[in-house]
Amino acid sequence: MDDDDGVIGTRWSRRVRAAATLVAAGVLGVLEWYAFTRGWRLDREHPEVKLGAGPLVGSWELRLTALVIPVVVIAVLAVWWLPRISRRWGPWRAIGATAVVAMAFTVALAATDGWSAVIAPVIDKTEYWAGLAKARPAGNYLSTFLERQKFYSVHVRGHPPGFTLLLLSMRWIGLGSAWAAAAVSFLGVGLAVGAVGFTVWRIAGVDALRRALPFLALAPYAVWQGTSADAFFSGLAATGIALFVLAMTTQRRRVEVVAAAGGGVLIGASCFLTFGIPTLGPLVLALVWRTRKFRWMLPALLGIAAVFAGFALHHYWWLTGLDNTRTFYAAGTAKFRPAFYFFFANLAALAIAIGPAALAGITRLRRNPVAVIVAGALICVLLADASGLSKAETERIWLLYMPWISVAAATLATSIWRQRAWLGAQAAATIIVQVMLVSKW
Repeated sequence: MDDDDGVIGTRWSRRVRAAATLVAAGVLGVLEWYAFTRGWRLDREHPEVKLGAGPLVGSWELRLTALVIPVVVIAVLAVWWLPRISRRWGPWRAIGATAVVAMAFTVALAATDGWSAVIAPVIDKTEYWAGLAKARPAGNYLSTFLERQKFYSVHVRGHPPGFTLLLLSMRWIGLGSAWAAAAVSFLGVGLAVGAVGFTVWRIAGVDALRRALPFLALAPYAVWQGTSADAFFSGLAATGIALFVLAMTTQRRRVEVVAAAGGGVLIGASCFLTFGIPTLGPLVLALVWRTRKFRWMLPALLGIAAVFAGFALHHYWWLTGLDNTRTFYAAGTAKFRPAFYFFFANLAALAIAIGPAALAGITRLRRNPVAVIVAGALICVLLADASGLSKAETERIWLLYMPWISVAAATLATSIWRQRAWLGAQAAATIIVQVMLVSKW
């Protein structure tokens, strides 16, 4: 190919990318228009759907107070320094620093309505901590959970008993306050950043990590991570997957076995926090396809089986719990929520939560080393959406997938200034959502 052919090919490639971006933007615009207009009509005509800000749950109310200033300060410092840190520091130090910034940003967001607002979602009567008043000692609580499930609060009966068991254990060692329960969610934020960052590093390389890492700290989904138990579910499951990745990529047999078994235990434990964990299967399979490593699977499966066996010995059967939860879910608010609308509204909520940089990055994934991670996570989303068990509240429920999708923004970070610009867009989108939407979480 001569120089003219090369120039023509480059121009054609750019035009194809530009056209694909425009088509994607058009599809997204139609999706959001439908989600908001139809959601507004649903709220007006059928208040029993309990949206308020369809496709999001909450209400629209502009709140500009001095408490937003710490959020802006953290965001500005993060936009300037995180790209430099990710490029100049070693991977472990950069991941640690980014995790700390992510937790600080999430705490500041949660506190924009006052410090009492930080624990307001925790002490809500529908949540886990409020349900502790009816909980028996841990062993008895677990063995009687299935027969007493219908008597517990909405979130307790809608999930496996694992998170309440964690809160009971914390109370037993003197950490039974609402603030301690809130701290668990913020810990989940840090775990998710560390685990996803580690996975990108081992699967896609250190350069991909440096490009993707800052975007794990600033994204609109941080609005729903604050004091949401799902943030902890996301962090623990991501840590389990990261251990699987360590097992897939290490050359040391002992490390492989221990990491795989440990990851299996964490994934098994995560299955008893939320019934959504099995939908992460496509992401794990995508990572397996990337590494072509299989022998770690046996200790991983043994780790998962050990957790399931432990719960079974205490008379909690996971499939029975899932069946009970499906029954309660179908009889609750979900029966008022039309499946067709929410299939698309869920995706519209996801688009808002992952932010403009991740959305733009998805359109440029071709032949990028993070593509396998993002593609696996997107398949997880489609699987969860098709299940019909996520009608609304996906801005919270789908926190399991969002950090994995957010690394798509790495495709845009071709220079430190472009990285800062897109990171700034993420931070701005996050702050806009926080000051305009009053969310339960």
